[in-house]
Amino acid sequence: MPMLTEPPGKSRLAQTVDVVIGVDTHTDTHTAAAVTTATGALVATVTVSADADGYAELVEFADAHAGLRAWAIEGTGGYGAGLTRHLAQAEELVVELDRPGRPARRGGRKSDPLDAARAAREALSRTRLA
Repeated sequence: MPMLTEPPGKSRLAQTVDVVIGVDTHTDTHTAAAVTTATGALVATVTVSADADGYAELVEFADAHAGLRAWAIEGTGGYGAGLTRHLAQAEELVVELDRPGRPARRGGRKSDPLDAARAAREALSRTRLA
């Protein structure tokens, strides 16, 4: 029986979708970044409120990027739970990511758009998805 192997340099997710929407979740806002699977390039970012209206805005944001898509969400059991439920009801493909341990940042600053892009790229690099 032949074994299913991955082509070098391409994850299973990258073979399945055209764009990954990475989401950095917080109590009041969620920041999303659209990343192409072909190159890993950041296409666009958006920050929305963490409520039903914001979730609808995120889907509209994703709809603006052609092709099949997946969502890579940090904290699906915490701050991202509502968004995850919303996307599941819409039958979207969601990849769960653990909230990463992040190194201390200069002056305590962080970048939600960069964290969202990192989430998308992390999902693309995985050979197994949650």
